[in-house]
Amino acid sequence: MLPALYALTLFVGAALLFLVQPLIGKLLLPLVGGTAGVWNTCMVFFQVVLLAGYLYAHKSTRALGVRRQALLHLVALGAVVCAFKVAVAATGSPVPVVAAILPDDQDSSPLVVAQLCATIAVAVGVPFFVLSTTSPLLQRWFASTGHRAAKDPYFLYSASNAGSLLGLLAYPLVIEPRLTLAQQQWVFAGGAIGYVALVFACALTVFRALPPQAPAPVATSAPGERIAWARKARWVALAALPSSLLLGVTTHVSTDLAPVPLLWVVPLALYLISFIVVFARWSDAAHRAAGRVTPVLVLFAALSLLTNTAEPLALVGVLHMAAFFGVCLVCHGELAKDRPPPEHLTAFYFWMSLGGALGGLVNALLAPVAFAQVGMVEYPLALALAAAVRPRAADRGAPFRAADAALVLGLFAAAVALVVLVPRAVNAPDAPGAKALRGVLTFGLPGAAVLALVRRPTRFALGLAALFGASCFDTNQLGETLHTERNFFGVVRVTRSPDGKYVRLLHGTTVHGQRRADEPERPRPMTHYHETGPVGHTFGALPHNGGRRVGVVGLGTGAVAHYARPGDEWVFYEIDPAVVRVAEDEKFFRFLAACRERRDATGRVPRCEVVLGDARRQLARVPDAHFDVIVLDVCSDAIPVHLLTREAVRLYFQKLRADGVLLVHISNEHLDLKSLVRRLADDHSPALVVRECRDTPLEPERADGKTDSHWMLLARTEAALAPVLAPERVSAPAKFLTWAPVTGADGPLWRDDFANLLRVWKKRDE
Repeated sequence: MLPALYALTLFVGAALLFLVQPLIGKLLLPLVGGTAGVWNTCMVFFQVVLLAGYLYAHKSTRALGVRRQALLHLVALGAVVCAFKVAVAATGSPVPVVAAILPDDQDSSPLVVAQLCATIAVAVGVPFFVLSTTSPLLQRWFASTGHRAAKDPYFLYSASNAGSLLGLLAYPLVIEPRLTLAQQQWVFAGGAIGYVALVFACALTVFRALPPQAPAPVATSAPGERIAWARKARWVALAALPSSLLLGVTTHVSTDLAPVPLLWVVPLALYLISFIVVFARWSDAAHRAAGRVTPVLVLFAALSLLTNTAEPLALVGVLHMAAFFGVCLVCHGELAKDRPPPEHLTAFYFWMSLGGALGGLVNALLAPVAFAQVGMVEYPLALALAAAVRPRAADRGAPFRAADAALVLGLFAAAVALVVLVPRAVNAPDAPGAKALRGVLTFGLPGAAVLALVRRPTRFALGLAALFGASCFDTNQLGETLHTERNFFGVVRVTRSPDGKYVRLLHGTTVHGQRRADEPERPRPMTHYHETGPVGHTFGALPHNGGRRVGVVGLGTGAVAHYARPGDEWVFYEIDPAVVRVAEDEKFFRFLAACRERRDATGRVPRCEVVLGDARRQLARVPDAHFDVIVLDVCSDAIPVHLLTREAVRLYFQKLRADGVLLVHISNEHLDLKSLVRRLADDHSPALVVRECRDTPLEPERADGKTDSHWMLLARTEAALAPVLAPERVSAPAKFLTWAPVTGADGPLWRDDFANLLRVWKKRDE
């Protein structure tokens, strides 16, 4: 039963580790606007703390021996439990969070990451550090017990990663949909107490197996044998590459493919599964098979990046996940096969953890600074590096020579020529199949040439890098790039559409607004904000009364400012400084500038202000009953959950006048937010009046840049909505719009301490 005891302890400790990660991430999301960067920052912080825990395990065992180290660790656990009880007594919560550490101006990615890490350290740093020591320490303890399985204790690493996987999947699928944050924290507390008891039982087995002066009966290696630095460097590199790919593929699928929550769970689960597989019963034949298949998957994932392919979403997403999983199997499989004897176990895990932390730090800290004006480069770069990794037993072909360098340069030149010439030959960007044809001719042909090099890893990797280099000359996928800027919140890109008609603002692949290129002076709003759409109808119908106060959550291009009138006071709340800079730059978008220049006969102009920071934190500073209208326009891609909770809606109506209205944009490709907003309206005291408008443009309107949109109007009384609903107020361009009552629905009720994202996921037929 000894292996079962240790496996159970490792399982529980790892599960707690992966319960606290999403828990603290959820607590921190409102502080930084719900950005996906929070998850990557949490991952990097926990990787660094894990490295510190592994270093403690290695150094303390080496200096004290197993028996005295076990005694020291029990004392450390007792101190953590005492501190935990004091924290609960003082705060009522086992996870106190410092909420005032972050500034409103979050323009520096490294600074924001550092501040978030400081917050996490205060909240859960010590408990996480102790939990992070579990895997190497307990495996080393088990190796000293004299059990017949102790000669190779690495099988316990599979139990540890199985616990991590359970904790990871249990949080979004079981715990988050059913428990409040306070209840989740107490689940963690109960699990921690059980974990301490299990560790104590494991320590007893060490004390029984080892007399006070006896050496540890571990498996053997020659006295004084040392691990070469080249071998340690190899461990670091093999751990760093999958770690970097983990964050890279997470960012790509959650911004460029489908900006929806929960997708970050999938690559992390695959990352953990790869450890479970290779440290259990991973045969040489399976390892070689993964080495043969993975390069092909990496090539096809690279081609989907080069051609900006996002549909069909399921197929493209599976392709990226399969390539990532293959790389994890190859790299982690190489680590498992190169594991040292048990006396070097803690050192092995330390160097492996160092690689994981370095891979995460490259993506979270170095890449946003180094590639600030380029975009998301680290993911393609990691794919190119992954193409060179193969099982050591695989045939690597002849060594790389000058002729091979000439071959790669020729491939690069050919790819550049195709990138430049093909768009001129296929110059009908909107024609059916034109995009696919361009993709096949531009990158498919050189991709086939790269595939021919698949048996020679160095040539194959350099060929793939040549394709990525050639893609820098491609201006015909999302259009000509006019500006690119990257920070903690992602990549903001301004492009000219392939047909040259529009200038667009993109975040990932989501269009956040556009203007016609031939309307430089006073542009008309396009997409969801078109004059003939719900937004134009609403502001055209609501009474002006000499001046309105309007708050807009989410700036985009600033297109809504088109509806400001002289005497109005408009305030835009935007958390991303890059978006503010683009919207204020008149060579890209002039909506804000045109708003400020609009004068009436008396010389009055609208007051148009942009406030940088999270909207809830900023709105809390506004006097009550200040606004006539609040526009909530943050739901078109990834949802900042804290802006759609019971407490958020109460804040909005606290800041609205008695006859004020809340206009909510709920157009979302993946989430059905109508029932959620209706449920929030019913929960308000007193219940709010709700109307919805689904706007499907006619063909002439689509040609004018209008897109489908779905909006909801909320107010305290029917009288407040009467001007919008009155038939005589409907202008001729918007005469086909209908604001319909929203029928009662059994929707979810999100609160600051509870949100069930699975309940708003769209069905396939919706």
